[in-house]
Amino acid sequence: MSLPSFAEMKRVWVSKKFSYIFEASPSKDQACFMQSLYAYCSGYMVSTYSLLSRLGGLYSLYCLYETQPFKPPFKIYISLGDLKNLRNIIAEAKAKDVKVVPALVKRMLDRNMFLFGSVDVNEGSVAERLDELTEIQNASIRIASKKAWSLRWICSSKSQQNMQGPRNLLLEVTSMSFLSF
Repeated sequence: MSLPSFAEMKRVWVSKKFSYIFEASPSKDQACFMQSLYAYCSGYMVSTYSLLSRLGGLYSLYCLYETQPFKPPFKIYISLGDLKNLRNIIAEAKAKDVKVVPALVKRMLDRNMFLFGSVDVNEGSVAERLDELTEIQNASIRIASKKAWSLRWICSSKSQQNMQGPRNLLLEVTSMSFLSF
């Protein structure tokens, strides 16, 4: 497998007009907009995907920084953990004889493109968090469903057993805490 050079990535960037992404920039909170773009790219850069994907993330970070219309440019937030992953990418790229990667990272460091921090913005990916929330929601739905079926069963058996009127049935059912979650 041949890894793409930075020049090839840049040609794709220009040909696909990726810089138009800045047209979607909100009029307020542009820093948040840029950091979300950076976080998306750095998510690929620090992932366990192939070197090709991680290089794509790195190249995209560089291109986003260089083409942003904001002055002064918004720096790329990078956690210390991501910095370690970046060092691993450099080592792997050197081993695969991709010489542009160390030079590109050196240029990024020399131009002070990074804002270093200790909080990992990609820790616990968005997909993992969505899975957690979905599971919590599904568990709540299962509990509510069981309670609804229990309530339905109680209502039908009580109405068959005790024909003393709907008021007594309602009082007996509501006194039970079936509807509390």
